[in-house]
Amino acid sequence: MIQSLELPDDYPWFKYVEPKDGESIASFIHRFRQAKGNRISSPSQLGEILGVGTAINCWENLQFGRKPTQEEVAALSKVTRVETDRLWQMFPPKGERSQPNVIRLCAACYQEGPYHRIAWQLRSTRGCDRHKLKLLMKCPGCETLFPVPSRWVEGKCQNKKCGMRYSRMAKHQAKI
Repeated sequence: MIQSLELPDDYPWFKYVEPKDGESIASFIHRFRQAKGNRISSPSQLGEILGVGTAINCWENLQFGRKPTQEEVAALSKVTRVETDRLWQMFPPKGERSQPNVIRLCAACYQEGPYHRIAWQLRSTRGCDRHKLKLLMKCPGCETLFPVPSRWVEGKCQNKKCGMRYSRMAKHQAKI
């Protein structure tokens, strides 16, 4: 059972982080944790603060084997000051399944705004509707799989021999 967050109205809130259009919960949680002034070292630490156990860790790793509860999302809302309805939009929609083991990316979208979109992870998504490009599942330079968004160091391939920037991968995406 989740412990209720009983915080006074004058609680010293963490720094507010504006959600981005179409952003995944994984990307948002990571940006919130890393925002200047917040500095929450791990998803586990945020889960402890919220009293939601391992839920935050699962969400930041795009693992949705267990549906998030209203109480968990409400606890995140209370600390982030983002409306629960807005947070729910960052999860796979009801009836949709996500691709948990393969992180997908539209490099053209990433070039416009460097964050992960929830639509990229949905099994029903075949490509980017905006750019009419197939989603990438690995680096086109070295074929290294993409890590979860919280490990997108400097927005580039994690293979030290490659290091191709995500924003430069768009030219390698095939048209739908």
